This record gives sequence, C-alpha cells and structure tokens, in this order.
Amino acid sequence: MTARPLRIALTLAVATFTATATSTAAHASPAAPRAVQPAPCVGGATETRGFSAVDDREIRWTEVSRYDALRTNAITEWNKFRKINIAPDSAITVNDLEFTDYYDRNDRAAGKYERHGNTAQTDFIRLNRYWMDEVFKDKEAYRKNVIVHELGHALGLCHKADSVKSALHVATNDKTAPTAVDKANYFKLWG
Repeated sequence: MTARPLRIALTLAVATFTATATSTAAHASPAAPRAVQPAPCVGGATETRGFSAVDDREIRWTEVSRYDALRTNAITEWNKFRKINIAPDSAITVNDLEFTDYYDRNDRAAGKYERHGNTAQTDFIRLNRYWMDEVFKDKEAYRKNVIVHELGHALGLCHKADSVKSALHVATNDKTAPTAVDKANYFKLWG
C-alpha cells in the first residue's frame, strides 16, 4: 500500500471510531444525580423529634385562622413525603397543633411555631396578620412560605443558612414548598 491509500484508510478508521464513540456517548444513560445532603442548623441548634408537634407519626391540627388555602398548600406539600401524616383533628384524636392568627406591627416575625412540649398540650403556629395581609399582601409566594416554614418547625426541622436552598431560612423567602434539602433533612429525622 502506498502512502496515500494508507492515509485514506487511517482517516476512515479514525472517522469511524469517532462516529461510533459519539453515537455511543449520545445514547448512554445519563449519570445518576447526586443525592442532596441534609443541611446543618444555624446557630448551633439541632433537629430533634422531641421538639416537634408529632405524636405517633402524625400531627392532628385545628384552626381558627383566616389562611385556610395557605395552610392546605403547606400540609399538602409536607404530606407528599409520607412519613408523618398531617391531618385535621377529630373527636377521637388528640389535637397536636393549632393554627391561629394575631396582629402585631412591632413583631418582626410573620409567623411563629410555639412548642408547649407536654403530653396532651397543643402546640401553635401563630400567623401575624400584619405581615400576611399588609407587608406580603401582593407576595403570594412569601405568604405560602410562612406556613410551609412554620410547619417545618412543627415537624422538628430547624433554620438553615441563607446559602442553602431551603424553605426554612431565618427570613421569609419565595420557597412555596419544601426544597430537596428540606426533604433530605425531613428523611434524616423521620426515616
């Protein structure tokens, strides 16, 4: 074989190899996504089942709140994880959590989770109407976040650093549902 046909044969071989490798790579299954890791709490806090409204793998709630649609959204989002059942209280269950409203222009909190801690005592999620109706009046995502955030605390979850994509930042944000980090922390705590 002379130099010219040898060069053509090598060029064809390289082209065939390159096309095959490209075709194979294009049809290969994508790499599995990396699992999102739980994020630590801020300020030295820890997540604990003992600092939650959960009783026998459920939270039974009542309400005297004007934010029914926002509460329903938050409960629906957290119930997707299926480890803790968040359901309305009934005549045969013990009320674990009550949603209630208050008005305070001087309170820097849009919502609060209050843990009372003793058996048969009700914990509270208190929603500040000043923030919900005036400050966040045109910010539906922020209004949703307040309740998703506080319900996360009722599930035993803590505040996350601002650098973490979470519905549980110290300050209200636009996360209307638990994020992948929140889910990782939820499963770390509840299995």
